[in-house]
Amino acid sequence: MRSELPLQIMRFGAVGGVGFIIDGTLLWLLITLDFNPFVARALSFPVAVIATWLLNRNWTFRATRNANGKAQFRLYFSVQLVGSLANYLVYSAVIGVFGTAFATVFWGFVTGSAVGSVLNFCGARLIAFRV
Repeated sequence: MRSELPLQIMRFGAVGGVGFIIDGTLLWLLITLDFNPFVARALSFPVAVIATWLLNRNWTFRATRNANGKAQFRLYFSVQLVGSLANYLVYSAVIGVFGTAFATVFWGFVTGSAVGSVLNFCGARLIAFRV
C-alpha cells in the first residue's frame, strides 16, 4: 500500500488540477455575469466535486471502484465539504481583508484551493477511498 502513495498523490494532484480548472472557469464565468463572488463560489464548487469524485474513483483510487458508489460518494462529498470549508475560509479571509478586485478573488481562490487540497487528499485516502 505504501508504494501506491506517490502515484496516488500525483494522480490526485492531476485530478485536482481538472477540478481547479472546472471550479475556476465556472467561478470566473459567474463573476463576469455579475454574480456575487461568494455565491459564485458556492455554485462552482459542487460541479467540481462531482467531476473529481468520478475521476478519483476510476483512476486515482481505482482499487475501490467496486465499492458502493452512493456510500462512497457521500463519504467523498463529506470529506470535500471539510476541505472546502477550510478552502472557503481562506478564500473569504483573503477577499475580506484585501477586497473583491478580480485579481484578489483569484488569489483567494488559489490560496484556499491549496489549503483545501491537502485536507481533501488525506480525507479521500483515509476515509472515502479506504481499501
